[in-house]
Amino acid sequence: MAAGRDREGGVPGALPALERLPAEQARDLFELTRAASTFEAAALDKSIDSMIGALPRPLRAVTKKIMFGGR
Repeated sequence: MAAGRDREGGVPGALPALERLPAEQARDLFELTRAASTFEAAALDKSIDSMIGALPRPLRAVTKKIMFGGR
């Protein structure tokens, strides 16, 4: 795996600092960043569902769609 070339939707663009890291450390950093992003998205979804859950049932789906789109 090329440290600065394998982005797969993770880190956009060229990052010269990654080129200076050993390949193993760059890969670890990339995986940690991806894991943090996944965790953050899951926490945000849980928070949104919790907030929407406080609304009356007929308003939940409409409110979620208006405020958060397809999330």
